[in-house]
Amino acid sequence: MDDSIKQLLSPRLVKNCVPLFNDGHFMHAARDAMVQVEIALKEKGKVEDIQQFGARLIGNLFAGKTGVKLCVPLGEELQNHAKKYFKGVFSYYRNYTAHYGSGINKKIALRILIIASELLELIDASELTLTDSGGVDGLVRIGEFGSDKRLGVLLNLLNNYYMPESNYDGLYEDLASSGFGESELEAVFDLNLVVMHSTIYEDPLDRFSDGSETIEWFELTKPGQTALQAIHDNVD
Repeated sequence: MDDSIKQLLSPRLVKNCVPLFNDGHFMHAARDAMVQVEIALKEKGKVEDIQQFGARLIGNLFAGKTGVKLCVPLGEELQNHAKKYFKGVFSYYRNYTAHYGSGINKKIALRILIIASELLELIDASELTLTDSGGVDGLVRIGEFGSDKRLGVLLNLLNNYYMPESNYDGLYEDLASSGFGESELEAVFDLNLVVMHSTIYEDPLDRFSDGSETIEWFELTKPGQTALQAIHDNVD
C-alpha cells in the first residue's frame, strides 16, 4: 500500500488491517476493518453484550439521551445523518464482509478501509452522555473524587483557568491547596469534563521578549457543564 494512502487510514487499521491488505488478503482486511469499527463502538459505549452487533448496535448506542453522542465535525445539525451513515455502512459493508465477502477485490477493500477510518474518527470524537456515565455519582466513583462536592470544587477551579504555556507550577499549587492531585486532574480529562485550549497573546505593552506569549487555559466541556450544574442543583 502506498504511504500517501496509508496516511489517510486510522492507526487502528494500519496496525490490524494493512498487513493483511499488503499480503493480498483483501477480503480479510475489509472484514477486520469493520470488526475494528464495531469493537471501537463497544469500547466507547461500554457495551459488554456480545449479542449486540451491526445495525442493532448502532440503534442502541445512538439512541438519544442514553447513548453515544457523535461529535460531527461538519455540524451538529448533521448528527442524525451521521447516525444513518453508520447504519448504512454497517448494513451494506459489515453484513457482506461478515457473511460473504468473496466479491471483495483490492479496490473494494481499500474503499472499505477508508470508510472504516472515517467511522473510527467519528467514534474517537464522540462522547457519552452524563446518563451513560452513571450521572454525577458515576463520575465521582469512576474518577475517585470522593464526593460530588469535591468534584464541583475541582470543576469550578479549572473552568477558565489561564496559565503561561507549559508553566503549570501555579496550577499544581492551586490544586494542592484545594486537596487535589495529578490523578484527579487526569480523571476530569479522561471523563471528557474538561478540555485545554491555547492561543497566542499579543501584548500591546510589549512586556514579552518577542511581543507575544502563548497562553493555555481550561474550559468545561458540555458534559462538564452539565455535571457542574447537576452538582449545584443537588447542593441547592
